[in-house]
Amino acid sequence: MSLKSFFDHLEFEKKYSSNTIEAYRNDLNVFERYLSDEFDVTNINNTNYSYIRSWIVDLVNRGISNRSVNRKITSLNSYFKFVLKIDLINENPLTNHKL
Repeated sequence: MSLKSFFDHLEFEKKYSSNTIEAYRNDLNVFERYLSDEFDVTNINNTNYSYIRSWIVDLVNRGISNRSVNRKITSLNSYFKFVLKIDLINENPLTNHKL
């Protein structure tokens, strides 16, 4: 539910391009799979910064460019800001993250 609402928000309220929305969708799907595979977490809203940090380290170790990693972090941060705004989480796990 929250992912669909988020993508609707990006499309209709933020007026993001379809390419940007697709990139965000891909980033969030990849992160969800990582959470499930590595931590047995099935809901993206049940994450914390240590899971995100682990994912970032994994991306860097796989040779993903800094630019791509930063975009993925931006995708996550935008999502967490959205779900915080609609009260699905109490705290954005990326609040103190520095790019």
